[in-house]
Amino acid sequence: MKVAGILIGGIVPALCLGLGTVLMRASIGAGAAIPVYLASVGTVIAMIGLAWASTTGFAGSTATGIGFAIAMGTVWTVAISCMAYGFGTLKLPVSVVAPLTNSNAIVAVMLGALVFGEWRSLHMPQVAIGTLLICAGATCVSLAK
Repeated sequence: MKVAGILIGGIVPALCLGLGTVLMRASIGAGAAIPVYLASVGTVIAMIGLAWASTTGFAGSTATGIGFAIAMGTVWTVAISCMAYGFGTLKLPVSVVAPLTNSNAIVAVMLGALVFGEWRSLHMPQVAIGTLLICAGATCVSLAK
């Protein structure tokens, strides 16, 4: 794998999503109601997406692809709403929420293996060890308060 792929496909998103979690906590902590938070974030996403799509002429989009995007947006909204509820109502710290929610890598790897047949190229002992380490790490960090 090339360095650009690792940076663009992994490191930059990890940094942005980590910062995003902190900004979510700050927003909810500063008094943004969860529905208003979702609408604000969604508006920015829609504006950036539409601006980008307008420069490419909406090329390559299919109804099926858009359907999966809508499903992803729905699932993402549920996840973000739960995180915001944890921050706002339950008063959970970032140090508890972030490690647990970032265990999503396990779900993604397992579903990718099943849905896309990626299990054929996975070295299962390494996946098992990585899963245990992710679970142990998330638990350790979330309990370190």
